[in-house]
Amino acid sequence: MGKMWVGLFAIALCAGSAFGRPLEKVKNDALTVGIRVGNQPFGYNETSDRKGLEYDLVAAIAEGMGCKGGFRVVTLTSQRDGEEKLLADKIDLVIGTVKASSEVKERFLTSHPYFRTGLGIMVMKSNQNIFTLTDLNDRYVAAAPETNADKLIESFLPRAKLEIVRSSTEALNMLQKGDVEAVVHDRAMLQTAATRNQAFRLLDVSLTEDNYVILVNKKFSSLLDAVNAQIDRLRTVPSAEAVSPLAAICARYKLGATIKPIIKAGTAPVAVPAAGLPAAQVTPPASQTATTPRQNSTQAASSRDLERRMDGVERQLQDIQRSLSEINAALQRLQPSSR
Repeated sequence: MGKMWVGLFAIALCAGSAFGRPLEKVKNDALTVGIRVGNQPFGYNETSDRKGLEYDLVAAIAEGMGCKGGFRVVTLTSQRDGEEKLLADKIDLVIGTVKASSEVKERFLTSHPYFRTGLGIMVMKSNQNIFTLTDLNDRYVAAAPETNADKLIESFLPRAKLEIVRSSTEALNMLQKGDVEAVVHDRAMLQTAATRNQAFRLLDVSLTEDNYVILVNKKFSSLLDAVNAQIDRLRTVPSAEAVSPLAAICARYKLGATIKPIIKAGTAPVAVPAAGLPAAQVTPPASQTATTPRQNSTQAASSRDLERRMDGVERQLQDIQRSLSEINAALQRLQPSSR
């Protein structure tokens, strides 16, 4: 009986470690990644020539890590679906416009950000009654819980008539049908929709600032380190004038790179290209940019200080942008009465 239990335990252990695995096992096999379907241009679309920004990003990460079998995709219907599969060791990573919230960080390891966005407001172009956040009061507004837009609306706009939806597609369909007057959702996704459909109007405001990250099981910190190293590599350019591999991926989907590049001075990089990108856009080998530990520490501190200062400037610009939008809206509302 004892031998039988030992055998069953060994089988269960092997089965449990088939996907959620330490770094070396991942490298010797294939990186197994849970990717959200839909949510274009980020999510996975198997039937499209361009399968999604996050699909391309994972391909570059797996190639840079040197995974012998590349990577395999497990499609996810929601972030919760991905979290459950990650905790059950069925996948190695979760990617799918996951925001680096405090709740997420309590349960999982989170990568360096690969995209920065915020909540935006979409209305029909024919609607000349909504220009700012406060204009949503007393109006029907669609929002998805996974974006936390519902919480923002409930907290700051108690008079808004909230309609909970499962996806941006459902929300935009309701907007076109006239079931709601506005959609509060991820700004980058709304911008893509507005580009495709000229009947939409995206308000010139960002209600929040959020970073997209990749989730890793807390048991596998070495895997997180490897993923972070690849994200940093994809952000790196040899000079301020160059384009990083991450920026090139964003450009494929008509999105601007919202994460600041890491700029390295020195000779042109000669490393193997990631995901078919030109070699001139890839990080040079460490031997070409060797620095002392003290120099590395000083450079890192300077970089962090510069990023904090630039983030502060960005927030101030957003505040000014919101104020100008509110002034513009007030002037437009006053215009008819002055005639």
